[in-house]
Amino acid sequence: MSDPSTAENLAHAGATDPMIKAAIAAERQRCIDRVLTYAALRDQAAVNLDKAAAGSGPEKPSEGAAERVRAQADVARDIARFLGEEANA
Repeated sequence: MSDPSTAENLAHAGATDPMIKAAIAAERQRCIDRVLTYAALRDQAAVNLDKAAAGSGPEKPSEGAAERVRAQADVARDIARFLGEEANA
């Protein structure tokens, strides 16, 4: 049995190249969607922390908790934006 030639390897790589690119694009989009979901959850957590801070219950969030959560959401959106830009580059 002989090893495949370089030309055969290149021909095979060329045939699968669109499939690989499609798989990478799909995975990138899945990651972007997950990061944006995380950002939305962080936004909701910030709203909940604001409500808890305004309430009269015995357990109140620490000062700045909502701001930290909002910052996490902003970072997540920045990451999603970066991943989207890399896909278009």
